[in-house]
Amino acid sequence: MRISSVQKDILFVLYQLELRGVVKPIAATDILMMVNQSRNTEVFGTNFRVSCHKLNEHGLVHMHRNLKSLTLSFRLTDAGREKASKLKMS
Repeated sequence: MRISSVQKDILFVLYQLELRGVVKPIAATDILMMVNQSRNTEVFGTNFRVSCHKLNEHGLVHMHRNLKSLTLSFRLTDAGREKASKLKMS
């Protein structure tokens, strides 16, 4: 799987949060805000959501939906954590 720059940023954000001890799923809106803070050009919500769903399809992130609020959240899988650690070095 070829990883886009948006997907790399998503994996990097989730990996950095894990390194800081955050183990719960992170809301998609929070991830998008963090990604956009670190980029020169803003990532549009639709592109961000497609990137997250592709990462989920390829087993790099696990998707959570809160049944009360319908909030969409993500966390790294073991494969995603491994991929993110390699991206960090490059």
